[in-house]
Amino acid sequence: MIKRAVGIFILLILAAALAACTGYRDTEAGTGLSRMSSIETSKESEPITLRMTYWASSQLTVDKNDAVIRLFEETYPNIRIKAEYFWGDAYSGSLAVMAASNSLPDVIRIDYSNISRYIDKGLLLPLNEYIDSGAIDLEGVSPMHNAGATKRGKTYALNIGNNALVMFYNPALLAKAGVAAPGPDYTWEQYEEDLRALKQVGGVYGDTHLTFNHFQIWLRQHGLTLYNEKQDGLGYDDDGLFTTFFQRQLRLQQEELTTPTALEQNVRGLDDGPFPRGLSAFGGLSYWSNHIDIMEKQLGFPVGLAMYPGSGEGGMYIKPSFYHGIASTSKHPDEAALFINFYTNNMEAAKSLNGYFGLPYHPRVIEGIKDSLSETQRNVLAYLTLVERKGNPIDPPQPSVGGEVSSLYSSLHNEILFGRITPEEGATRFRNEAAAILKRGAVESYSN
Repeated sequence: MIKRAVGIFILLILAAALAACTGYRDTEAGTGLSRMSSIETSKESEPITLRMTYWASSQLTVDKNDAVIRLFEETYPNIRIKAEYFWGDAYSGSLAVMAASNSLPDVIRIDYSNISRYIDKGLLLPLNEYIDSGAIDLEGVSPMHNAGATKRGKTYALNIGNNALVMFYNPALLAKAGVAAPGPDYTWEQYEEDLRALKQVGGVYGDTHLTFNHFQIWLRQHGLTLYNEKQDGLGYDDDGLFTTFFQRQLRLQQEELTTPTALEQNVRGLDDGPFPRGLSAFGGLSYWSNHIDIMEKQLGFPVGLAMYPGSGEGGMYIKPSFYHGIASTSKHPDEAALFINFYTNNMEAAKSLNGYFGLPYHPRVIEGIKDSLSETQRNVLAYLTLVERKGNPIDPPQPSVGGEVSSLYSSLHNEILFGRITPEEGATRFRNEAAAILKRGAVESYSN
């Protein structure tokens, strides 16, 4: 008990220290009359205030969020929103402080990587009651879009927008080499042939080396996952998969079909990779669909979007940009559910966000905003629709030690590509060292 009290006290001190990193927004209630759909209310309803918190990476994030809040308050004038945001790494620490001090806001924005922790600790309210009643409208929505926030048959948060991993491509360079744009059933064999055809044209590389994300997609294409169900070990037994994956990379590297590893290691940001610099025809360097604006701004022309080779076998997945959940301690869960539904499914809100947090996925909303989408956004929407049709639900969030496993993979990746170890040696080391990391992480998680 003493240990727990001291821990909470320390977290409260941390909260004060984080105050300098915090932004705050407090709007006045709008005017006019309205009625809530699905949740009973009237113009005589007592005014209430909902708190929400979110991570902000820029002023544009704040502006976009404020715009939706204003629309909501104009529609429901008896509900006022107090929105609090945190910059950078301060967000996760701030949420931990609020959870420990029993002061979580009514509406919480949570990243996919952290959602399981909040569910498992009982910090989020199940939304099934609101989904079943229609207060949160998921009619016609594929379960894939909210699978990451669904556990034991209960959905605890709502995805606010979709992204997906993507292999960008330069249409002009492909056409010059006589290479057809990759379709939904693009194979690894065709990919290698295309890179060789691109080399014949000269002047550019075919693609970059494959990454940790590619490897996980490769496993999913074989019906496997990186981690086992308990996340205390790897999810695959055949180390030949690791070996084959790297043998292909070495083959492409030896034929000079991919950009030099040294060049890739010096990439400083999304706009600095080989693809946006016009040095490669394909851009498979762990890009997401919402990075397309950066690519097109850098290159000065529209780019193509394709799934990774072999993804017709179900390797790809839709990833939510963020989730909105309701704190289990909220005194106004009905109104919080109304706000969450509005944020994600209201047509005017969707137009205001304009795909900033990923594109909407409700069929009704997609249909309603089509005319307001740019040509680029239409291309992204078509791509996400393809991924939804061909892919499978996203894997469970990584364990707490997932970052260590990723670092281990990166280290072995470099050793293999620089010829210091063979793919077979890399496969053995990855299994043994990852197993040790995951077992330790499972013990630590259990003890906490």
